[in-house]
Amino acid sequence: MPVSTYFQNVDFQPEQNLLNDLVEESIKIHGIDISYLPRTSVAVDNLYSEDVASKFSAAHIIEMYIDSTDGFSGEGDMVGQFGLEIRDQVILDVSQRRWKDEEIVGRLDRPYEGDLIYFPLNDKLFEVRFVEHEKVFYQLGNLPIYTLTCETFEYSHEDMDTGIAAIDDIETDYGYSMDLVFTSGEGTFTIGEDCSNGDASMKVLSWAPTTKTLRVGNIVGTITTAYDVVGASSAASWSMTAVPDDLVILTDPLANNLGIQTESDSIFDFTDRDPFSEGNI
Repeated sequence: MPVSTYFQNVDFQPEQNLLNDLVEESIKIHGIDISYLPRTSVAVDNLYSEDVASKFSAAHIIEMYIDSTDGFSGEGDMVGQFGLEIRDQVILDVSQRRWKDEEIVGRLDRPYEGDLIYFPLNDKLFEVRFVEHEKVFYQLGNLPIYTLTCETFEYSHEDMDTGIAAIDDIETDYGYSMDLVFTSGEGTFTIGEDCSNGDASMKVLSWAPTTKTLRVGNIVGTITTAYDVVGASSAASWSMTAVPDDLVILTDPLANNLGIQTESDSIFDFTDRDPFSEGNI
């Protein structure tokens, strides 16, 4: 026989609204403000289905509840083949109704995997690995929260332009960059502006007018001395006589890219089309 018509357990809107109100109130009391960073894909490799280049150009403040009360979960800290790896995980709850009220562009329906959250308690970025929408399983016929499983973010030269200094400085401190030393020119570059050098594009990270040194990141294309480096907004234009070696990693003093390349050149002639098979292929 059907369920009793005198009890509305799954479709009574006033009780669902009350549950949402209680969830939001609890998160506002016991939660913290989280900066949510939607990922924007710039260049997607359709062959490998990977995001070759992406950027984070906005940060939305929304309250979330920390589900991980006993500390970070995940695999923790480990020393592996590529050095120290920190794989801490944190689980966060956010109200579904509050999420829709926030109206985050491109994320109106739910949080997406691959987006970032800035965790202010330890001043670190975490990447959203999984979004569970059925944790409170239809208690009153609705789903009040999203549960986000987030893992420590490993920066890989993404463009960070959120307007929050603590986040944007990650690109300056850890991104691949080059120091261009100029010989002549005019104008003053603006920090954060885009620059061009022929077909190459880049972003200004710092400008030292006394030494005529411009540090650039987000480099797309090949920098050459045949063209001046021109600022998109400042209109500054400077020329150089030499391009720095692209194997020198300024932000990583332990990087040995140049040393490996130099040693390998003494073993193999990489200008040969077939350096390994001695002409057998």
